[in-house]
Amino acid sequence: MKILSITAQKPHSTGSGTYLTELVRSWAKAGFSQAVVCGIYPDDDIDFPEGVSCYPVFFTDTAAQKAASEKLFASCKTEKPLISALPFPVTGMSDIMPYTSTRYRDLTGPMISQMEEAFIGAVRRAVEDLDPDVILCHHLFLLTAMVRKHFPDRKVCGLSHGSDLRQAVSCPDLRERIAPEIASLDRIFALHREQARKISELYSVPEESITVIGTGYNSARFNTEGRIPRSKLSRDAGHEIPVRISYAGKMSAAKGIPEFLSVLRDISQDPSYGDIEVTLAGGCQEEPVRAELDQLPSNIKWIGQIPQQELADVLRSSDIFVLPSFYEGLPLVIIEAMASGAIPVCTDLPGVRTWVDSNVPAHNARFIPMPEMAGVDEPTEEGREAFKKDLSDILKDLIDGVRSGILPGDLPDTSAITWDAVAAKIIS
Repeated sequence: MKILSITAQKPHSTGSGTYLTELVRSWAKAGFSQAVVCGIYPDDDIDFPEGVSCYPVFFTDTAAQKAASEKLFASCKTEKPLISALPFPVTGMSDIMPYTSTRYRDLTGPMISQMEEAFIGAVRRAVEDLDPDVILCHHLFLLTAMVRKHFPDRKVCGLSHGSDLRQAVSCPDLRERIAPEIASLDRIFALHREQARKISELYSVPEESITVIGTGYNSARFNTEGRIPRSKLSRDAGHEIPVRISYAGKMSAAKGIPEFLSVLRDISQDPSYGDIEVTLAGGCQEEPVRAELDQLPSNIKWIGQIPQQELADVLRSSDIFVLPSFYEGLPLVIIEAMASGAIPVCTDLPGVRTWVDSNVPAHNARFIPMPEMAGVDEPTEEGREAFKKDLSDILKDLIDGVRSGILPGDLPDTSAITWDAVAAKIIS
């Protein structure tokens, strides 16, 4: 089979980028011919399996990036010439990305036209070279609609990652513009059933046209190999070691970072819970949050955005992993944390707990009640305070359990959640 995967974003950053990359790797193992069209900066690395052709569209906003584009293009596995580079930063499916980005709500008519010309030009080259059996577009949004419009005779499918639905709600004019093309896709893939219902509601698509595929994780990378049991760490140190807590993701208000930091400071100041050490991994493009990160106490460390292998090491050395986000599709990182031996704590986001319950027998995840919301990813003030109390109660209970040796208990069985299984389900 021949598959063309498309994303307007970087293919190796954020959860949706990881999703695309892992599907490409699974299909490469299965022997399929593939190509990828993606939006990147000229100094970004491309990391796809041998034989996968890449057709990049370069987002640029500096002369230095334009000069660097020639060097990067030479490393991409395609002989076609570069048509153009876009004179603005990468379009981000979240309003706050871990790298410099353009918000969809800020796109002007000329910018959309430039984007369409550049991306459809790259897609045409890929289609001519590969003659794909199926085109899989990541995110049900602007680029997916453009591809559907320009390739009406091709089998074009769209995969929602959740963040695209948030954009559909916050950018109603764009949603109205793309709705006919999204509704005419040959197949739509959703991460969980609640998301499928939202897609059906937003785009008037029958739910039977939407397939729930879930997510996967890389068990070769995220596992307990090399994890040192806490009891052994305590013996080796000769004294009680701190309870280790981690977070990975964008450092933004929508991810619940201000509330999380507030709770961590309160717990740190309460001697009855002993010492804690916190590692925060992720990029930050939000100034108010960055200001908080620049004033962290010594036991809370922000290490910035890190590669996946380093993230695996962080999770393996964590007792508790926290994702206090107010909006997600299906957060892969809680499965990665679980598989690495950490106890995951996650906001009880629509559809997430049901999916975890169904796919991870006897999981050990804890869910923070969803707060009252004022918007798509912003709690009311009352909801914010209730959320902090709920998160604090859960963390204190887990810290007590970890310190007493009762937790984490048996490792949950995550063996059924593989990228190969997700890739095979999409093909079927």
